[in-house]
Amino acid sequence: MIPVFIFWIHIVGWVYLFVKRYYEETLGEAILSIVFAGIIFTAGWTFASFLIHLMFTPKGLGPLLDDDSLSLILLTILESIFYKIWFSNHAEKSNAGTDEIPDA
Repeated sequence: MIPVFIFWIHIVGWVYLFVKRYYEETLGEAILSIVFAGIIFTAGWTFASFLIHLMFTPKGLGPLLDDDSLSLILLTILESIFYKIWFSNHAEKSNAGTDEIPDA
């Protein structure tokens, strides 16, 4: 059940990312953002699975928190930190270009 919920969170996040980028930028930028998020997801899940397999057995912490669930939870935490940093830097760069120069 946990993996289904985490996949649902990711799908909703990707739709939000696509729509936000489409309205702020272009269709190409929206597609590139989704591709980037997909690459981060697949590479991150591989990395998180590797770390979880080093620390836990395949049974994990029980039937509800098996190794796949734990790796997806770790992935979601790491992704949320990464995207918070990424989008705060992107917002600062886009706001820096909107400063108006006062007329002399």
